[in-house]
Amino acid sequence: MRLGTEEVLELEHLLESKKLVKCLLSYARCKPSDHEVLFQMLTIFTVRSIVDYSFLKQFYAQEVANGYRLADRKAMIVTMINKCKDKDVPQALKVQALQLVVIPTLTSAFSRGGQGEELLDDKTINTIVKDLLDPGDEILSKYDEALHIELLQLATLLIRHLKSQLISHRKELIKFAWDRLKRDETTSKQWAYVNVCRFIEAYDAPHKIILQVYVALLRAFQPEQRPLQKQALDILTPALPKRLPPQEHKYPIWIRYTKKIIVEEGHSLPHLIHIWHFLVRHADLFYSSRAQFVPQMVNSLNRIGFANSSSVENRKLAIDLADLVMTWDKRRIEAKPAESSDKVLPEASDQMQVDVAVKEEDKKREAPDDKEGQEDGGPTKKAKTETGAVATSTPAPATPTAATTPAAAAAAAADDDYQPNATMIEMVCVCPCVFAYLFAYAIRVSSMLNFYHVCTHTYAHAFSHARSLLLTQAHTRTHKRTHINAH
Repeated sequence: MRLGTEEVLELEHLLESKKLVKCLLSYARCKPSDHEVLFQMLTIFTVRSIVDYSFLKQFYAQEVANGYRLADRKAMIVTMINKCKDKDVPQALKVQALQLVVIPTLTSAFSRGGQGEELLDDKTINTIVKDLLDPGDEILSKYDEALHIELLQLATLLIRHLKSQLISHRKELIKFAWDRLKRDETTSKQWAYVNVCRFIEAYDAPHKIILQVYVALLRAFQPEQRPLQKQALDILTPALPKRLPPQEHKYPIWIRYTKKIIVEEGHSLPHLIHIWHFLVRHADLFYSSRAQFVPQMVNSLNRIGFANSSSVENRKLAIDLADLVMTWDKRRIEAKPAESSDKVLPEASDQMQVDVAVKEEDKKREAPDDKEGQEDGGPTKKAKTETGAVATSTPAPATPTAATTPAAAAAAAADDDYQPNATMIEMVCVCPCVFAYLFAYAIRVSSMLNFYHVCTHTYAHAFSHARSLLLTQAHTRTHKRTHINAH
């Protein structure tokens, strides 16, 4: 009653609750085995108050989570879990117990190595899964969003660090998170995506489910959901090459869907920015399929970074995209250091092989039939087919097949050898006015010194890379002319 009428109380009476909490806190420090006091002190956070109780939160986060003995923390976790499954305990109090005691204590224990496994035995894990995450649809329907969020965070933490102990509970874990994906609550739904992504990272799942989650995260670009979407994508994406292999197709299905979403949603600038941020963070995974994305990246630079209304974040993204294109191309060049000096010109080499093959074939045709019969053992060769029938055949020239092999290999490895064309190089690397515009904007904004340093580094990198590209191309052209003149 006193907490509900704080606005009309005098200062002396207003601080009574704080003094009571400090008395209980002193008792808890003297007797850490009394976990009931730790739980009852949480009630102060279930009501709004103008009094500062941050000292109590620090006590839970530092002294309880890090300072208690292992046996005391283990008994405290069991007590808090039993309180959370009690139907008579208010949900607001359960939320505070999970948020301020259980999750910080487990996080601290897992960060120290094997202490988390010692805190949670099989019985405690079974209680968490059966009584909190899967108590039945009737009880789950009564959970409010705040309690769902804390339970999702707890389940995500357990999946990350105790995946081997939770193998037998996979069905209950994915069911609890998947039910939240069907809800309309924004925050709990995003935490459910984080949970499902952590589940996919730890355990195998149907390809349809994995792809559905991945596509949903790429299509969701609302600013208020960005931190959790970023976290979910950063968890899921490194596991995609293992969970969704290419199989018979050249590109994995998640690469194809990424390209499809860019094409379909490219008209929406916020959506495009969301996807480019994601691709920049996971550039190494998209390097082998960069030919699918570099043209769109270069074409979107004007929309993202060079419009008058572009924000500082968008301008920085434009620089990151330009730097990514140059980094990919530099990586391609470094992968073939001796190509410009040792590789024979493919077109000239193939033409020479074809000419030699045609001349040899003409000589064979002009040779007498008896000589050809003596060389081959008869006018024609007889070969027995797999069915047992005898079929006649003439020897086929091997050189034309060899001549077509480099072209087929080049077509198969076209994406690996992909390099930006001259227009892209000019736009990304050579054009100084693009970066000069960014310099001018960064200098005008006095608080963006880090952005200015990024621009300076990228500007120097751009011209250095452009110079190396031009020198490489000039050397290659000179080598081609020398080789052609020699033949």
